[in-house]
Amino acid sequence: MKHINTHMKRTLIILCALCAIITTGSAKTLVAYYNTENTAMQINVIVGNKTFSATLADSETGRAFAQLLPMTITMNELNGNEKYHYLNSSLPTDSYQPGTIQAGDLMLYGNNCVVLFYKTFSSSYSYTRIGKIDNPSGLAEALGSGNVSVRFEKSTTTENLTPTLPKEEGGKILRNGQVYIKYNGQMYDVRGQQIQ
Repeated sequence: MKHINTHMKRTLIILCALCAIITTGSAKTLVAYYNTENTAMQINVIVGNKTFSATLADSETGRAFAQLLPMTITMNELNGNEKYHYLNSSLPTDSYQPGTIQAGDLMLYGNNCVVLFYKTFSSSYSYTRIGKIDNPSGLAEALGSGNVSVRFEKSTTTENLTPTLPKEEGGKILRNGQVYIKYNGQMYDVRGQQIQ
């Protein structure tokens, strides 16, 4: 019951903010809902001209990593199965021994070494999960056999957001967690401020 009440409160807060958006010369109110129950964060992992969708873990580590994005880093080759990069800052850890590493796993070794695995194999090392490439097909080929530049950025997908708008109004979601509403060719934020 507590979960339901919390969800309802979040929805009501967002609805109140969105109901404040009333366009000039129109009595219509634009309404949208933000899906607060699906907290998964989608990101893009870009290697050369290849883009892979990934899902960050719903954890302190995943959220802390998301705060660093976008970033482009040089990842070094190791053992023919992984690329790694040492960050300048530490991330929260919750390490465990996965036993089997899966191709596409995005892990943290220690507290500042980001590791992207491109092959599946057994390992006795401990890692903290950052996230995972949704479909690692072609990842090994894209990463190649040497050091490589990899860009991590938040996805502009609307998968995590559920907008409900009057059909004639239209709506658009830009950036994770940020709702923008389009009306008569103009964009407005949730406070009703026009976006230039």
